[in-house]
Amino acid sequence: MDYSRVFVVAEIGINHQGNLDLFKQMIVRAKECGVDAVKSQKREPKECLTPEQYNRPYDSPHAFGKTYGEHKEALELSREEWQEAMELADDLGLPLFASVFDITSARFMRDLGVELIKIGSAEVTRLDLLEEVAGYGLPILMSTGMSTLDEIDKAVDLLKARRVDLTLMHTTSCYPCRYEDLHLRVIPTLRERYQVPVGFSGHHSSVAIDAAAVALGAVAVERHFTLDRTMKGTDQAASLEPVGMEKVVKYIRATELALGSPEKRVQECEVSVRQKCRGT
Repeated sequence: MDYSRVFVVAEIGINHQGNLDLFKQMIVRAKECGVDAVKSQKREPKECLTPEQYNRPYDSPHAFGKTYGEHKEALELSREEWQEAMELADDLGLPLFASVFDITSARFMRDLGVELIKIGSAEVTRLDLLEEVAGYGLPILMSTGMSTLDEIDKAVDLLKARRVDLTLMHTTSCYPCRYEDLHLRVIPTLRERYQVPVGFSGHHSSVAIDAAAVALGAVAVERHFTLDRTMKGTDQAASLEPVGMEKVVKYIRATELALGSPEKRVQECEVSVRQKCRGT
């Protein structure tokens, strides 16, 4: 991955509600916010879920089906719809990729020609899935929420052994996440332990916290994105609307400039003040 600047990802996830037109609107609006990429999710519900999970009645106000399996099926896009979304993103010069939850979905995204793959926090221990995506020769972003260091060790060891271009994403898997649960100081901890680039995937409400993550060394930032936080869906409330995403990008870019160089020297902008105050 090229981290000449912080890689900002708008995570649309399932906020598109399984509606291609809404998905496309979100992609266009994310581009206007100044992000570097957009991401969604891809799963094969019958492969991801046990029969009991699939058939469990689901009566949430955010449900798109009578059972949890039907709900998840309703949120999936077809191959043709994904292809249309990919073509739009390509026209905009905006990489579109996805978190994959199972091997069938991983192969689906590979065959679509994505530039990178995301492994979500819940799949860190799915070593069979990691083995699969490691063979694609694509950069992998892997979130680390709800995971112990021992679990991350095993996943990283597998991916490093296969020479994957790996970026870890520090994450706390709470939706939305309280500030005191973010623990941004884990970012340098992960970087030092694994000697790979580390980013930050946040589910908090603030638009300023991400700049702090960048100051601590995050090379990538991922935030959930929606057009309207009041829309139906479990992830909407933990997402940013366009005005929020625009601010996140703005603050990240300002922080990158402000971090500057670690070299202490007299700056060019200080010369005239130095001469006035010190006469030298």
